[in-house]
Amino acid sequence: MRKRIISLALLMGLAFPAFSDDLTVKPDAPSRYTVARGDTLWSIAGHYLQSPWRWPELWRMNRDQVRNPHWIYPGNVLVLDYVNGRPRLSLASDVQREVKLSPQARPEEQDRAIASIPAEAIEPFLARPLVVDPAQFATGPRLVAGPDERLSITQSDRVYASGVTENGTWQAYRLGKQLVDPDSKEVLGVEAVYGGDLAVDKLRPDIQTLTVRSVAGEVLVGDHLVRAPKAAFVNYVPRRPEEDLRGKIIAVYQGIDGAAQYSTVAINLGERNHIEPGLVFGIYKKGNSITIADAAGKKRETQLPTEQAGSLFVYRVFDKVSYALVLDSLGALYVGDSIATPED
Repeated sequence: MRKRIISLALLMGLAFPAFSDDLTVKPDAPSRYTVARGDTLWSIAGHYLQSPWRWPELWRMNRDQVRNPHWIYPGNVLVLDYVNGRPRLSLASDVQREVKLSPQARPEEQDRAIASIPAEAIEPFLARPLVVDPAQFATGPRLVAGPDERLSITQSDRVYASGVTENGTWQAYRLGKQLVDPDSKEVLGVEAVYGGDLAVDKLRPDIQTLTVRSVAGEVLVGDHLVRAPKAAFVNYVPRRPEEDLRGKIIAVYQGIDGAAQYSTVAINLGERNHIEPGLVFGIYKKGNSITIADAAGKKRETQLPTEQAGSLFVYRVFDKVSYALVLDSLGALYVGDSIATPED
C-alpha cells in the first residue's frame, strides 16, 4: 500500500484562513479525542463544529506551523482548550501516542498521517482530464484494433493504436455528455469517460502495440488515448469564497441521478469565475410551494424558504467548470441545485 504523509503545514499551501469571532463549539464536544485510523481533519472537526470545513480556525493554523510543522497520526490525543475566549484544538503534550494494532492492521498503516478530507474519494479523479476539448481529441492518438473480433477489451489484452509517440502509460477515453449551463445554455465543456490504463510495448511509425493494464469501465476500439499524468494527492485548506459567487450543480459524475455524501459533482463555475481548489460552497434546495389558510379560512400559495442542504469542496478546476466532492448532505442532491457561500 502506498504510504502517504501529510502535515498540517503542507495543508496550508499559500492560503491562511482569517479567524472570526463566531466559531462556536458543540455543547457535547469532547475535551480530549484520540485520533483513529480512517479519521480526517474534516471528520474530527465534525465532533466539535457544526461546520466542519472551518477546522483551520479550530486548529488556529498560522505561519509558525509552516516553519515548525507537526503531524497528526492515529493514536495522537487531541485537547480542546480556550485562548482569550476562542476555542483551540491541539496535540496533548502529556500523552504519548497510543498505537493499538489489530491483527489486520500493519504498522505502516498506523504510521500514516491523516488527510484533510477522504483521499480515496477523489484520488481516482486527480489523474484524469474529466473535461476535454473535442477538437483536440479528434486529432490525437486512438485505438485502432483489439486482440481479435471481440467488441470488449479486457485486462492484459494486447491492442493496437495509431498516433502514440512515447513509451509509458496511456489512458483510454471516449467523449461523454456535454456540460451545459442551465441558465445561459452555454456549453461549458464535454465530459470524458475514462476506460482504463494501457502500457506501450512497441513503438512503430505506423501502428503501436500496447497492453491493457487496467479497465475501469470499458475499453473499446476507437477510444482516444492521452498520456497518463503523474497522480498527485494534494490537500487544501477549506475556505469560503472571498466574493459572492453563486452557481449550480450541472452534473453528477458518471450520470448518477442523485448525489450524496462523497459523490463528485460538476458545477458551472471555473477559473474564469476565480474558482480555486479548496473553496467550500453550501448546497441550497428551493423550498416547495404550499397552500396555507389564514384565520378566516382564505387560502393562498406561499413558498417555503430555501435551506442549505449540504456542502461541497472544490478539488479540480477547469476554465468554465469545476469538480467538487459532496462532504455532507441532508438528503439526495440533484442537478439544478444551487450553490453559494455557506451560511456560517
